[in-house]
Amino acid sequence: MSAGELSAWENRGIPSIDRVSDEFESRADEKQDVTTSLNFPLHWTTARESWDYLFEFSVACELLGPRPDDRVLDFAAGTCWATELLSRLGVRTVSVDLSLEMMRRGRQRLAADSRLTFRDDAAFVVARGQALPFADGSFDGVLCLNALHHQPSYAVALREIRRVLKPGGRAVFSEPGTAHAAQPLSAFRMREESVLEKPVSLPAIRRVAMDAGFTRMRVIPLRSASAYVFEYAAAPADAATLRQMWDETVRLSPGEHARFVLDNGDDPPADTLLPPHRLTGRLQARIVLEQVSATVTAGQSFTDRLRITNTGSVTWKARGRRFGGQVTCGLKVCDAHDELPRDVAPGEEIEIDMTVAGALSPGRYGLRYDVVVEGVTWFEFQGSPCARRSLDVTASDVPRA
Repeated sequence: MSAGELSAWENRGIPSIDRVSDEFESRADEKQDVTTSLNFPLHWTTARESWDYLFEFSVACELLGPRPDDRVLDFAAGTCWATELLSRLGVRTVSVDLSLEMMRRGRQRLAADSRLTFRDDAAFVVARGQALPFADGSFDGVLCLNALHHQPSYAVALREIRRVLKPGGRAVFSEPGTAHAAQPLSAFRMREESVLEKPVSLPAIRRVAMDAGFTRMRVIPLRSASAYVFEYAAAPADAATLRQMWDETVRLSPGEHARFVLDNGDDPPADTLLPPHRLTGRLQARIVLEQVSATVTAGQSFTDRLRITNTGSVTWKARGRRFGGQVTCGLKVCDAHDELPRDVAPGEEIEIDMTVAGALSPGRYGLRYDVVVEGVTWFEFQGSPCARRSLDVTASDVPRA
């Protein structure tokens, strides 16, 4: 199909596509009372949808992989519930929506919880998804939950989303599938409220996404979590049930859900600023004690020289971000840390002098030298061996007054 033919196919049978105003769309969420909005989706009036929304959010964030301090756009944010959860993870959020009232409620939502340490960093912007008022390359990621199918043109919306993404950024979507526009509630909303309720076809989305400049599309073929519950008997028949579940997933999920991620260029650099779950199994170090002090006097500091080799598969960052990510060396007794003088790529070696303050009382100690990604994990927890040695701390010879 040509671009024009694809657009016509996308909007075929959608009576509200020719609406002259966005007013009804912008006021759709405002029909919720304020209390429901501020608690959505964890509210008794929306209890039926609560777990599905949280499931969708979990799947989306696994793909988005935001690092604390990343700047993420909550696209068509509505009640700003996703904004709240991202803020709890230390993500800098910008929420955008057609509704001024919903952006007011979003700000009120975050202000209601003093545990959100960086809630004042959140921004709330009223704008159309077809014309985002942000500079090129403004965001590390874009999260769009159940909102793309309300856009008049997928091609225009995806061009705008791609434009505001940084190189290497990702846009993650969780949408109803190809059967959505035919649902009775969708037909009612289009007829009575002029709201756009469109199907989301993965092949069509891939075409317009690649035309918009995205470099890769990945999909998550899942149904709602409840579809996978079955009576487990620990019997051979269970295997047949599981095969049937998978067959039904492949056959039915495209009509029910469209979960996908669009990449704007290459993956982020493989370094210790990656999300913590993407560092699992990739952090390894070889630590050699080059020069040590076997005996020190109580109150006396000492300096050990360590030769450390990055035997893992990610670069160790010498400088982190607001919530960590930098790699340091630690002594697991008095918890003294020395910063790395530079980044250390896989296979590279570095020497550091670790000076430890005289904080140990007289006695014999077993010391363990380890490497740590600050705010994330010790390397020992990832299976990387520590360097170990003994230290004798003798009593001071200075006579007491």
